[in-house]
Amino acid sequence: MPIGSITRAPAEEPELAERLLQARKALEARLVDDGITNLVETYDPERFNTNATVAENLLFGTPTGPVFDFETLAENNYVRQVLDKVGLTNDLVEGGRRVAATMVELFADLPPEHEFFRQFSFISAEAIREYIPILGDAESGGVKSLDDEQRRKLLALPLKLIAARHRLDVIDEKMKDRLLEARRVFHADLPENLRNQIEFFDPERYNAAASLQDNILFGKIAYSEGDAAAHIPVVLGEVLASLSLHDAVIDVGLNYQVGSGGSRLSLAQRQRAAIARAVLKRPDLLILNEATSAIDGSSQAKVTEGLRRELAGRGLIWVLHRANLARDFDRILVMSGGKLEGQGPFAELERKESLSALLMAAE
Repeated sequence: MPIGSITRAPAEEPELAERLLQARKALEARLVDDGITNLVETYDPERFNTNATVAENLLFGTPTGPVFDFETLAENNYVRQVLDKVGLTNDLVEGGRRVAATMVELFADLPPEHEFFRQFSFISAEAIREYIPILGDAESGGVKSLDDEQRRKLLALPLKLIAARHRLDVIDEKMKDRLLEARRVFHADLPENLRNQIEFFDPERYNAAASLQDNILFGKIAYSEGDAAAHIPVVLGEVLASLSLHDAVIDVGLNYQVGSGGSRLSLAQRQRAAIARAVLKRPDLLILNEATSAIDGSSQAKVTEGLRRELAGRGLIWVLHRANLARDFDRILVMSGGKLEGQGPFAELERKESLSALLMAAE
């Protein structure tokens, strides 16, 4: 049973939280027994977690309110004081300039719906345009010449980086060590009236502000391990099933508040939820338009196959973003510029010297 990263155990259910802590220990043992501890990078107060964001590493915990919200962390006065104290502010602003320059160079001319914006989810197509004049000012006078608002925008970028995922040469080994020093100062100097704004990572406690998945893993799935994203959810599901937690997890997930328009969900999670909502209506004909474009490749194939089985004997029309996903459909229509360029079964279209064959070959 794959488990999403969005579910949280309600604070008013201490018995469930305790059972989930048992699941944490059971998963830890399972990873050791299976020899796959490398697929999860656990939280360690003395180590930089390369699969968590820089912001998560700095706080070593999860915000419980708006004060340390990750999206506005670069605006937080206390965070800025800590970064100034350890001499990191200018270096992180410079790192933000390098990230912005790379993003503008690579993505400025791409449409907003391009898949690269999903891969580098810390910056949107609209935001990229905002960085162009900032980069111009930085080029002429350096980052120290920028005003506070410009520096804040640049500082926000490296805080969203995941070292193992975003290979932008900003978070090197020296920077990781300096961020660990900033973490120590952050915790040591944190005013008493702000301590209730963060739920810190603790191997013996359930973090009510973190996702259910992060709680049980007590860490992050390792991006650098190719099969981790597919394998760990399966193992996690088996551990939950062995502890009879399957139904409890489903209940928690179904009660989760997703925010306005699903704003608290990732794009992939919103797509999955929309598909599930459509299937629950049991339509005679289901029409989908690039409905799995944000979901990873292996999961796309599973969703496609599952929908074909679910809708057997009914109708399924799917505008696909990957040609190979059409392989098992009864009939395929290839469109270009609003015109029909080809139609027929996959095997036939794949053999023809046509736009259809070029699309298949490009996969």
